[in-house]
Amino acid sequence: MSEDNIVQAPTARSKGVSFVSVVIPAHNEEIYLPLCLESIKRQDYTGEYEVIVVDNASTDNTAQIARDWGAKVVYESKRSPACARQKGAEVATGKIIAFIDADTQAPAHWLSTIVWRFVQEPETVVISGPYAYCDAGRIARIASYGNFISIIIDQLFRKAFNKGSAVWGCNFAVRRSALLEVGGFDTSIRFYGEEYELSLRLRKAGKGGIIPRLFVLTSARRLKRIGVVNQYWNWVVDYFAVLFWYEPIPENLEDWPAKAWQTVVANFSWQRVKVSLWYVAFLLGLLWLHIGPVIESVGRFIYVFDIGVLSTLFAYHGINPRSWFYGKVLSNGNRNSSQIALTFDDGPNEPYTSQALAILEQYGIKATFFVIGQNARRHPEICRQIVTAGNVVGNHSYHHRKSLCLRRGKAIAREIELAHQAIYDCTGFEPKLFRPPHGFRTPWLMRTVRHLGYTVVTWDNMTGDWKADKSGDEIVRTIVQRAKPGSVIVLHDGRDSRPSYDRSQMLQALPQIIDALKQRGFDFATVPELLESEGKPSV
Repeated sequence: MSEDNIVQAPTARSKGVSFVSVVIPAHNEEIYLPLCLESIKRQDYTGEYEVIVVDNASTDNTAQIARDWGAKVVYESKRSPACARQKGAEVATGKIIAFIDADTQAPAHWLSTIVWRFVQEPETVVISGPYAYCDAGRIARIASYGNFISIIIDQLFRKAFNKGSAVWGCNFAVRRSALLEVGGFDTSIRFYGEEYELSLRLRKAGKGGIIPRLFVLTSARRLKRIGVVNQYWNWVVDYFAVLFWYEPIPENLEDWPAKAWQTVVANFSWQRVKVSLWYVAFLLGLLWLHIGPVIESVGRFIYVFDIGVLSTLFAYHGINPRSWFYGKVLSNGNRNSSQIALTFDDGPNEPYTSQALAILEQYGIKATFFVIGQNARRHPEICRQIVTAGNVVGNHSYHHRKSLCLRRGKAIAREIELAHQAIYDCTGFEPKLFRPPHGFRTPWLMRTVRHLGYTVVTWDNMTGDWKADKSGDEIVRTIVQRAKPGSVIVLHDGRDSRPSYDRSQMLQALPQIIDALKQRGFDFATVPELLESEGKPSV
């Protein structure tokens, strides 16, 4: 280590004090780092200390600013606080390693307080202190003092469960020998929890403590970016996850309040609110029956009735193509528009799909085909023909099983992804529309489909045209009578994955349906065009 990398206070080195390493992890910190380094320079500590800035894959002038100031600079390519702190610890030479974040400012007594505590208590191996925000609004600044409450809670857990002594990553110090003894930081942890997890392992090497006097000021930029609720959610869940299960917060739980709110907003509908209020009133009525005297005489009947009603309601919202109770669906477009959409399910099925395409081309109409992955593999050239003619292809699952909605999320995702890949291999097109087999939905199916980035499309106009005994005239009459502005009409150019299934009646009815709807002033559109008419992004 060169002399340029050692910062020495003007006074002589005090007797009994230790050489200290200050480690500052930094990723793109050219704005905040100078303030942090100046606060370190103003320390009243009378011994020697080195300052190590870990350039954590920065793309700005962070490293150059640190060198100009006189700090030792080391580079860490993997972006994470745990990796950066571990890199700093590996090159540190001090008996004590003090960690502070690049957007944090330490008081003048910070280092001297740290060293004094370690000298006075040889059994102590790690200490930490609270912080407050220096650049936040009044509410956020007050909220930051909540970490004093965290200190109290931490001490209670230490007394009650022999757990605790958590450390705050922006402000803590550790004996180098103890850090090496427990194996350093867990560099597999991406962001939250590496300091809490380390504190639990350090308990095996000695005591830990929180010193209120080690009070630092830090930036509220992360708080501003993700919000107060998300920030404290992440901290609280992470703290208890590490404390009791020795694992940091799972990534799917990070920022959960914001994700939950986005889901609520994305799936909000007044229809769902009204239905939910009716159900609450209904359940309260059932509860009253259960606690009333009548329960003694008809108790078993009421329990059976409860189960039957709840099962019926669960099935109703899974079958009703217009219900949003389990999540948003597109069952129709703008009711004030003349547009109407023809959709075809269960293809490709030859020779009937080709004949349907010929009829559409004859009328200059574009439609949306929800194809089954298995059938797409069987007739890849027809899939290409659908897209080449300007029609839209949607995903209708790979096997078209009625039970798909009852399966686990991973099985549902696998089925959809298989169909997605089959469609892409045949057409080079990645579908963004999904129609569940038979329209059956469950909350977990809707959640899985949403996570895969699909829009769920159902219908508001269907007849049993797939049935062999359904005549063409009956198909025409039913479709035309139910047609409304913005309707999504369902016809079938196949049936499940059965090869060459007879669709003659549908083909006989299709020209008559088109003629009748045109006479009523309807314009034919694809489902993405209906979405655009609703003011939603096209897919």
